[in-house]
Amino acid sequence: MEEEMAGLSLGDFEFFKILLPGMYEESLRLPAKFARELGARRELKLRLAGGEMMPLWDVEVFADEKRGDMHLGRGWKKFARAHDLRDGYLLVFRYDDGAASLTVMVFDRSTCRKQYAHAGAAAGPAGRRSLAIAEPSHFAVSLRQCNLGTKQNQYLNVPVEFQDAHGYARRRRVELRMGGRSWSVNLKRGKRVRGDRTAFKYGWHQFCVDNGLEVGDTCFFRVIREGACADDDEEEWEDECEDDEHVLKVEVRKKNGTMLT
Repeated sequence: MEEEMAGLSLGDFEFFKILLPGMYEESLRLPAKFARELGARRELKLRLAGGEMMPLWDVEVFADEKRGDMHLGRGWKKFARAHDLRDGYLLVFRYDDGAASLTVMVFDRSTCRKQYAHAGAAAGPAGRRSLAIAEPSHFAVSLRQCNLGTKQNQYLNVPVEFQDAHGYARRRRVELRMGGRSWSVNLKRGKRVRGDRTAFKYGWHQFCVDNGLEVGDTCFFRVIREGACADDDEEEWEDECEDDEHVLKVEVRKKNGTMLT
């Protein structure tokens, strides 16, 4: 064993983890052999496999004092949510010496590699960096009366999984696009026992009126531009949140089956 370990370096390491219920949601245990080579390091960077243009995620490493195991801690939960990691997924990690980071390949329950929309980060307008679009990148809602009430009371709740992946806790508004037009819609957050919930609020009413939406219509929302602030830890982008909007393309299937795009 000592001879085997003597020939290893972090750059030689590849390992996999199968995500089991209750074993990855808050932290992820590292293999003992990798943890030994990691030594006293308490910070790592994670990057979805796909090249150097993929965003880096800062993650802290901590020790379980009772068991002596090493875990990925603060930052891991955000990475897992942003990439929609679920029970039964298999993750392959490879340490990249050049970037001092762990690259991650994700395989879903079909045993095939999971594909992520717009998997690379690119330069946006005026040289701004544009985030890769996180998964889930779309959601659908069948409209109810509460979504189409009076102007003051009208709202549309955003699915929790979607709002967390796209950093809605730090966003003030989103842009909806349909039929060559756009609408700016403010986000409103409400406190709940099971976690905060974000809803489309001011501006949503006008979108519904302009497009003649009715109870029973189904709206399909898809991210076409991530914008800044998708990661709560990206404080350096905070001033850009208002100028670099999160954009959703909307399509509507009417009750009679016709489509509005």
